[in-house]
Amino acid sequence: MDINEYVSQLETLVNIDSGSNNPQGVGKVADHLEKWYRDIGWIVKRHEISDEVGPLLEIVNREAEHYDAMFIGHMDTVFPDGTADKRPFTREGDICYGPGVEDMKNGDLAMLHIAKNLPNDINENLNICMVHNPDEEISSQYSKELLKKIGSKCSRIFVMESSQENGAGHVFERKGKSNFVIDFYGISAHAGYIFEHENASAIEEMAYFINEAAKLKNEEKKTSINIGIAEGGNVVNQVPDHAHIELEARYNSVEEKKRIFDSVIALIENPHVKGCRALISKYYETDPWVQSEEGWKYIERVGKIAEKMGMEFKEKKRGGLSDANHLSAVCPIILDGMGPFGSNAHSEKEYMTLSSVEPCVELFINILEDLKNGSR
Repeated sequence: MDINEYVSQLETLVNIDSGSNNPQGVGKVADHLEKWYRDIGWIVKRHEISDEVGPLLEIVNREAEHYDAMFIGHMDTVFPDGTADKRPFTREGDICYGPGVEDMKNGDLAMLHIAKNLPNDINENLNICMVHNPDEEISSQYSKELLKKIGSKCSRIFVMESSQENGAGHVFERKGKSNFVIDFYGISAHAGYIFEHENASAIEEMAYFINEAAKLKNEEKKTSINIGIAEGGNVVNQVPDHAHIELEARYNSVEEKKRIFDSVIALIENPHVKGCRALISKYYETDPWVQSEEGWKYIERVGKIAEKMGMEFKEKKRGGLSDANHLSAVCPIILDGMGPFGSNAHSEKEYMTLSSVEPCVELFINILEDLKNGSR
């Protein structure tokens, strides 16, 4: 592969602000990817799924009812507009920096170069689909159903999020999560007369709720609880009649999901402060991704391919979610964290290594060769 071309393309994509809520920026990333795929003769479908997010790209080497392999990456990042100007793409030897360089514009481009470097005999014998998603960083809220529709036509799916541990740490299962947006309502009054006038502090109720919710975490089962936002009140001399929190729980099983949900509902239905009430104004959940037996067998097969190439191939547990969580409902074989190596996602220290790109592409050429030869 042409690593210099890869670097030039990576610089182009990283220097575009493409936060999930910036459909124009994500659209610009999609424009470049669409052109580059069309240049190598692949067929591009551009799905405009919502005015709130950018387009979804569905790219295939040929039209088909069924695909032997699907690759997926996301074009959105977590960074606000202006970040690319403040800290644009930079390269220091083997290391590249910039917003989204590891999460996951490096993986988006690895997909393109897998397609570009695909030997003719593989291209002629396998149906392959590449998908670039516009809103993964906000849990694929707008693209989820379309992703599942596409994924249901595929025998196996490779999620091209960055690998860890120098490229050997891949992901074969992921936690699920539940997000609660909760509003607390009380009765306002002058703070100097709380023993004389009816009042109920929404902040006091919120504080009690936060304390009780924190007890729901379970380190042994790796169930976490995080109150990421807590706010309320207007002025210090008024009993607050409104407060607001946003809670996120992460877990490894649907049983833990149910326990958390039931416990939150019980807290809401049994307020601690007389005169207060609480309402869930928004809730969404993503089930954990638990690898199938068929998936584990295929992972073992891929591991042997990597071993023959002299590459390490092992699992790296991660707390974050990906599109694997959604797609596991429609496809029995999914491997995640299969992109080039990188680390420090969602931070100013985010980076990826160029030396991991060619081995990543080469591994997939061999995986697809094996697929062509009969592992379907």
